Amino acid sequence: MTNQKLGFLSSVLCKWHAQATLIGKYLLPVLLLIRFVMLGAAVQTAWLNDREEFLCSTQQPGCETACFDAVTPLSLPRLWTLQLVLVLAPGLVFLCYLIHLTNQETQVQRGNDEVKGHTLSVYRACVAFVIVVEVGCIAAQWLLYGFELSTDFSCGRSPCPMRVDCFLPHAWEKTVFLRIMFTASSVSILLNVVEAVCMLRAKLRRTDGGETLQSGSQVEESVLSRLLALWHSHAGFLGKTVLPVLQLVRIVLVGAAVQPLWSHDLKYFVCDTDQPACSREAYNFAFPFSWHQYWTLQVVFVLAPGLIYFSYLVHLLVTQKQSETGTVIKRQSLWAYLGFLSAVVLLEVGFAVGQCLKFGLFLPPMFNVAVSPCPHTVDCFLPQPNEKSVFMFIMLVLACLSGLLTLVEMCMVLKTKKPWKKHEDNRENSIPCTEMMSNDKEEGDA
Repeated sequence: MTNQKLGFLSSVLCKWHAQATLIGKYLLPVLLLIRFVMLGAAVQTAWLNDREEFLCSTQQPGCETACFDAVTPLSLPRLWTLQLVLVLAPGLVFLCYLIHLTNQETQVQRGNDEVKGHTLSVYRACVAFVIVVEVGCIAAQWLLYGFELSTDFSCGRSPCPMRVDCFLPHAWEKTVFLRIMFTASSVSILLNVVEAVCMLRAKLRRTDGGETLQSGSQVEESVLSRLLALWHSHAGFLGKTVLPVLQLVRIVLVGAAVQPLWSHDLKYFVCDTDQPACSREAYNFAFPFSWHQYWTLQVVFVLAPGLIYFSYLVHLLVTQKQSETGTVIKRQSLWAYLGFLSAVVLLEVGFAVGQCLKFGLFLPPMFNVAVSPCPHTVDCFLPQPNEKSVFMFIMLVLACLSGLLTLVEMCMVLKTKKPWKKHEDNRENSIPCTEMMSNDKEEGDA
């Protein structure tokens, strides 16, 4: 590479293009973008009023709710949203890893040091993860729905008095999108397999035991690069790559999947009585606090320590005085980083325990409620309990995984940085001077 100044993002893109083939550079990103656009602009509208237009040949309270849960155990738009988020996550992890390597280049660009990385191994792992996710989601889609949605079906779930006929709206349109998304997933699997084969062939041509990435090119040092350098000087591999992507995945799930699932919860929560306001009061009694509101608070509170930490880093960079050395700045930011990790661990554990104690691990389809103004103990039916139980489990797993990985990150930082040794740098700097004086004395005696 010729000697030239590269922008920070340009350097990251150069590293990405150095590992990926033409498939990974152009076809896979465009295919993923097409799937996201199709999911947001077409698929969501086809399922927009799905529950309102779903009808059964009975007036029994709760029958339509139970039958709708039977025909849609997991909503296809939410399944595809989860699939695309998981497909996108490995690419974001790889991007964070490239940012980490670029930041290391920024630190050594004034010297002759080399930055070694394992970009090829990380890229192959990301491709393999995408293949596993695509295969798993195709298998789930086939087991739940097959390749065609029927317009009508027979349902005999409780509390239906007998087997009733139910009618699914826009079945043919949904079948078309079902097959389109299945085809897109199949093409993605094929392209990722070809990409993986190319990576294996590349492995035969070169080894990945530490690729030299610093080759004379310089990266422009900006405020953003200085901020990333200060953060990366303390964070481990998990803190630089996995944990930020995990938080982003949770934000997308809460906004794109969880919130729509619970948005019309009260409207379709029915009880086997005609008493006015009974269903509303029974719902408020059974669920005094909504799940998606709980998880929204969780995401906000977990993000808050990170935002405070980065605001503090900006404050350190802006107010840095000439008398303050880099060691002082790094020590202050290290303690702030440990405080940020500790707060995240406590919040994740607290919210996970709160979810288990308050909501449990799954939702039953029926509740027995005795509350005014209901005339007696009534049976109430929750819409889509199976799908909601799935997302309850997913959000609990994400919270536990985030807390565990954050705890591991904090332990690794404590092990490597050892912040309690405040004067370690001074002692290390004094050793060479002592050795130099002893060497001079020996030379004088000789």
